[in-house]
Amino acid sequence: MIKSDLEKAISQKLGNEFSLQSGARFGDFFISPSITKELMAERDLSGEDLSRDIFESIKDNAEKVVFEGGYINVYLSKKTILEELLILEKNTEAYFAIDQSKDKTIVFDYSGPNIAKPFSVGHLRSTVIGQANYNIHKLIGYHVVGVNHIGDWGTQFGKLIYAIKTWGNEDEIAKDPIASLNALYVRFHKEAEDDESLNECAREWFKKLEDGDEEARRLWQKCIDWSMSEFKRVYKIIGVNIDNTQGESFYSDKLDAVIQEIKTKGLLKESEGAFVVELDDLPPALIQKKDLATLYLTRDLAALKYRLDTFMPTEIIYHVGNDQSLHFRQLAAVATKLGWLDKTQITFAGHGLIKLETGKMSTRKGQVILLDDIINEAKQKALNIINQKNPDLKNHDETAMSIAVSAIKYSDLVQNRKSDIVFSFDKVVTLKGNSGPYLQYTYARAASILRKLDSEFPGAAVEAYLPEEGIALARHILGLRDALIQAARTSSPNIVCDFTFKLCEQFNGYYETKKIVTKNRQESSRNSYLVLLVQTILGICFETLALDKLDEI
Repeated sequence: MIKSDLEKAISQKLGNEFSLQSGARFGDFFISPSITKELMAERDLSGEDLSRDIFESIKDNAEKVVFEGGYINVYLSKKTILEELLILEKNTEAYFAIDQSKDKTIVFDYSGPNIAKPFSVGHLRSTVIGQANYNIHKLIGYHVVGVNHIGDWGTQFGKLIYAIKTWGNEDEIAKDPIASLNALYVRFHKEAEDDESLNECAREWFKKLEDGDEEARRLWQKCIDWSMSEFKRVYKIIGVNIDNTQGESFYSDKLDAVIQEIKTKGLLKESEGAFVVELDDLPPALIQKKDLATLYLTRDLAALKYRLDTFMPTEIIYHVGNDQSLHFRQLAAVATKLGWLDKTQITFAGHGLIKLETGKMSTRKGQVILLDDIINEAKQKALNIINQKNPDLKNHDETAMSIAVSAIKYSDLVQNRKSDIVFSFDKVVTLKGNSGPYLQYTYARAASILRKLDSEFPGAAVEAYLPEEGIALARHILGLRDALIQAARTSSPNIVCDFTFKLCEQFNGYYETKKIVTKNRQESSRNSYLVLLVQTILGICFETLALDKLDEI
């Protein structure tokens, strides 16, 4: 890669190693003001003189090196930019792989819906952000493992079993299981507001479930079967495929070993009848309740131990809500005390919540926005636009669904993952501006131009060529690798969204000012080179963000 070649040459010239950075206002790469100031002081040189020295070391590849605004900015030559584009084009997979990823495995914990609850927009953030981050790390060379940690255990199942036994009819539930189970769950919480004894009944049913009671297990398994069918349907619609699906119950036979290890290492302490691990600067981690029932943290410790032993990862990244920050800090603290994390890093990639204008969504209160509802809303908007602008489009229903799903996913991915989002139908399903459909439209435009080239000049091969007016666009294309690295480093897919949107803006500006397919065959072939590259790079970005590529809209 040209960046590493430049870094080696400059480091050799200056006698110390450092990295060039990307994303400055000027140039292709830069040296930050703080490092520039240090280099100037060490060598007793002005910024201009230092820039001249650096230019001498890389003049075969650089057009110029300029001291501007405290930065030293490196501008690649047109010849070097074209050579780098050719390397990218001919070996795309190897181009994006980084040395740090070699032979390293990262486990991603994402999506994690709860059994017997509808898939709402509240589940969307973890699902699409987690999938995109998984894809980003895979593209830059990591071995990746996705885990869907399904919520199929805990006191809520005691509540659900009690509700089914008390108010439910299994034959009726089977006709519309998720809606029926959700209604029963909501009813339980309403009834429990007036009768606190119901919560004790729920705890008793969950204890029966943990102890293997036949009736509790039968009803619990029915809830799982009903729910998994629904989850598979939703994942197929939104184009998500997670490597491993394992519910909390998968770890139930591994809990005793974890608890015993905590005891053996002298970490388990009794506290008011319950058992905890005391932590520095954090509240004690509750491991077992008074009745010896396990908790979310106990089950996450068992899951962590299983993943460490099974996948031997360098890192485990958890994509869950910001409100679970304390839980994962406790998880990491207990695991550290147990000596589990000597070779593995735990990363809590928390995301903000999707809220209603009236406040936080709540399944207990029945205050949720179902994913199906916003997909149908967005699909209808897309159909209206297709019918107005391209009524003869083939497969218009399928295309509208693709536009709808991509609009919804992108509207989430483009946000800073740490920020809360106040849900609005208009904002989520917008088809204008920095949106999924705008990106899809740009990809379709590039495909259309290449079809036109083939139509006007059958069999014409695209010829590698970089016109002066395309240099800025080419420079942006070469910025994808750094955008991917930065996005992976911070678990922030919105960085890739920003790159993709700017690429679309630059390409559309380029297209508006330059006629691509002319009456001249060679000129048309040359003009189409950047178009082909844009389509290729957009395709890579779409696959990374799990958006659909459309050749025609």
